[in-house]
Amino acid sequence: MAGLPVAPAQDSSIRWSSRSRLSVNLRAEAMARALILVPLLALAAAVTPEELESYFYSPSGLDLSRADAHSLAEKEASILTQCRVSITDLKALQTVLYSPSVLDYSKGDLQKQLLPLAEQHVSPDDLKTMYALLYSVSSLDLSRPVAKENTLALVKRFAEQSQVKELYGVLQKLVSKADAQKWTLVLAQDGCDPTALKNSYAASKDWTSASTSCLRANLNGEAKRYAKNGQAYSAAEFEQYYGDTYLDEWRAAPVEKRVANDGSAYTASQFRTFYTSSWEQKWSAASPATQQRIAADGKTYSIAEFLSYYKDEWQARWEEAPEVPCKECGSQQLVV
Repeated sequence: MAGLPVAPAQDSSIRWSSRSRLSVNLRAEAMARALILVPLLALAAAVTPEELESYFYSPSGLDLSRADAHSLAEKEASILTQCRVSITDLKALQTVLYSPSVLDYSKGDLQKQLLPLAEQHVSPDDLKTMYALLYSVSSLDLSRPVAKENTLALVKRFAEQSQVKELYGVLQKLVSKADAQKWTLVLAQDGCDPTALKNSYAASKDWTSASTSCLRANLNGEAKRYAKNGQAYSAAEFEQYYGDTYLDEWRAAPVEKRVANDGSAYTASQFRTFYTSSWEQKWSAASPATQQRIAADGKTYSIAEFLSYYKDEWQARWEEAPEVPCKECGSQQLVV
């Protein structure tokens, strides 16, 4: 269709920001129990080099050689413990990645992808349900390779599954199936409100204007990302500052998180998924999370410290780095 802005190329090598552990079924009493159990959970997640080596070496695990399993375990045990990732977590993620009925990774791909995904807390349940949404003939009906690739991209970018489905429903009525599939993937990763897209396009009949409008309207403009200077800004502020290149800057920017009453850090989209109609009030009252990741020197740094350490490369380095709990995480008092 004439007037469509150019979609970014789909690149399976792209690494996206880390995934938080928010469950849509979490309730207030469960949050209270989680807060009480924080110290115990930290201990339970600790892994030893010995048990990690056994898992890496096992044919039912990563099936590495004994020497490779030992070397990798010595390197990763401390990182996984800091990230609070357990052997049980690794096995759960492996099931989804390796199962023929889900992502069906090869053994080689599993060996490359499992640890980076686990250390950024990518949820196996989110992967499974997102893949089903993209691959099902009753939904987006993507080819298996395209569905697999974009499952990772969407989950790591905190795309809401309900929003993905609604975007496709809107676009199906306006463009061809192929364009609807393509633009659903692009706009869902950027963060686009389906209703705003529909209304803006109906008024303007201009895709550039509609796609910009739906991004500004998403989450009522509450969602922010960290620009090159390490400060968090909304989509409208990105557009105002960067002009024509703002989408590229927005896509490269890590997502802001805030600390909920359970002592964990979540994105604005995760607040909306859980709190529904009251999410903006909860989000406004929540403190920004000082997110932390492990740099190449093995030390833990905040976003501001990554900027100081890596300079202009900090966003790309952040994307690749293992995620540890935020500085405020586990310290919040439960508010009923």
